[in-house]
Amino acid sequence: MKNNTGIKISSLFLVMILLVILSACGPAATPTQDVSQIQTQSVQTAMAEQTLNAPAPTLAPPPGPTPNPSIPVAVVPTPAANEPAAVANYNTAIFSGPGTQYVVYGAFLGGATAKVVGKSEDGLWWAVSVPVAPTGNGWVSAGWVTVSNADNVPVLPTPPVPPTIEIVAPLPDEPQGMTLANVYVRTGPAENYPAYGIVPAGINGRIIGISEDSLYWVVRIDPAIVGNGYGWMRAEYIAASNTAGMTVVATPPLTTTEAPPAPPAGVPTGTATDYLNVRSGPGTNYPVLVVAPPGASGYITGKSSDSQWWQVKISTQYAADGLGWVSGGYVITQNVEGVPVVAAPPAPPVVGTTPPTTSMLGCALVSQSPVDGTVVTISSPFETTWVLQNTGTQKWAQNDYDFVLVGGANGVTLRTGPDRYDLANDVEPGATYSFTVPMMAPFGPGQFGEMWQMASASTAVCQFYVYIEVQ
Repeated sequence: MKNNTGIKISSLFLVMILLVILSACGPAATPTQDVSQIQTQSVQTAMAEQTLNAPAPTLAPPPGPTPNPSIPVAVVPTPAANEPAAVANYNTAIFSGPGTQYVVYGAFLGGATAKVVGKSEDGLWWAVSVPVAPTGNGWVSAGWVTVSNADNVPVLPTPPVPPTIEIVAPLPDEPQGMTLANVYVRTGPAENYPAYGIVPAGINGRIIGISEDSLYWVVRIDPAIVGNGYGWMRAEYIAASNTAGMTVVATPPLTTTEAPPAPPAGVPTGTATDYLNVRSGPGTNYPVLVVAPPGASGYITGKSSDSQWWQVKISTQYAADGLGWVSGGYVITQNVEGVPVVAAPPAPPVVGTTPPTTSMLGCALVSQSPVDGTVVTISSPFETTWVLQNTGTQKWAQNDYDFVLVGGANGVTLRTGPDRYDLANDVEPGATYSFTVPMMAPFGPGQFGEMWQMASASTAVCQFYVYIEVQ
């Protein structure tokens, strides 16, 4: 028994030695690690050194990493050597302002590099060069990029968040589109048309048409919000369905774009962050006088009672009193602490659902096409032409008279272009003048109308209208 026990112990000892030898001949065991945690920690460590201990981001990256046909990849210039630069550590997005509630300009893919031009007031966002953006730059979250050579970039003012606008939800089988990112609804199919507001990501809306170049969808908006009942959204930000055979909607004419007079130093000022409608009063029911381009600054002289609109000085070419109103959602302001509240001008008259009495002062309506009561197909484009005669004793001077939209029946307008047109030439007494407005029938049946007037300064010379039956 004693000898057997010794043999067993010796055998066990030999087996253990053999196992040690065999393990030495094979590859060494690799310890298990949480790679994503290590990557996150390393990024946070680097960002803490370069962004004043900015917290880790909560922003989810946009769809990717492969290019998505509905979300464009941002095209940004590569910084030169030693220029301030930001390198994306992950797939993220470039926004129009320092926050996720702003419009998305495009995807910023991991490994991409952009030129840094500024930083936010709280140090949590970097401004990068985006030449195609209205202001020439966009914003990336500091937690998603590594920056270099950016110690001396300026702190940029925070732009206001533009208003959110609701689009009409579709029925199950209707043409429709889901927003894949925060996107503007604009007044026309290009970036130089002013915006009605932002539609957030994940919103499904009814599509009613497509632009001539197929780059924009026409979406339905409640006419109580936007008089003509539709707006334009970039197709690459929309996941569309049921859109075969969509109606091509003609591109509306652009309203004149002109910067307001430069403000003196030290006065209250507002700077446009996008193409911006300048209206005759503080509300979207007032006609558009002119469009201010991005970066244009104007002299602020007052604000609305709800502080949502600013009164600014403009050229007397567009308003006799040299004043207009802009939405605060598209303006960066300075020195506005003491700006007074200014009473709004009288609201535009409400146009009824039946033709009003035509008002004429030295003006006669010679003809109109189409005539009142003409049947027009739902959502189809058409033109209305009025031929007016100067029945007064003074000529209509080109520089003194304009055609101005009065309004649409029950707030639903028909025009697809500007709210204001210049008189193209002088009209002598007894002569006639043809005025044509591109229009589109609404997207539901019923009777609709629109009224215009020719005015000299604030005096209406004549008013005229068109009423149609939509079927």
